[in-house]
Formats: sequence, C-alpha cells, structure tokens
Amino acid sequence: MVSTVFRGAILQSAADDEMRGRMQGVFMVVVAGGPRLADVLHGTAGSAFGARTATVGGGLLVVVLMLGLAAAVPALRRYRV
Repeated sequence: MVSTVFRGAILQSAADDEMRGRMQGVFMVVVAGGPRLADVLHGTAGSAFGARTATVGGGLLVVVLMLGLAAAVPALRRYRV
C-alpha cells in the first residue's frame, strides 16, 4: 500500500496535465503486467538454476540494475517529494 501511495503521488505531481492520462495508462499496464512477467521469469530461472540460485541472482540483479539506473539518471537521486 505504501508503494502504491508513493507511485500515485509521484505520478500526480510529476506529470503535466496533458500527459497525466497517458501516464496513468502506462502505469496500469506496468502494474497489471509486470508481476505476471516476473512470475514467468522467476519460474523459468528457478527451473533452470534452482530456487536458491534464482532468488539470490534475481536480488543481485535488481541491486546492480538500480545502482546503474541511479548512476545513469542523476535526477532520480535528486528527486524530493
């Protein structure tokens, strides 16, 4: 719930009036489709490498990608509500 509130607040405050509807549509696709895509990925990785390796590897991948994103887009680090 906390994550949902934060995402909604960021969407409402950062998007212009002209783009808010489009951004809400993209937001809905990501919220509805993202977990299903992750389910397929996790199931495939778990079958191929085992549950422990898939879990640890997925966690490490998330950390590495977020650090890379923070380095590539400095505005994300400077964002304040």
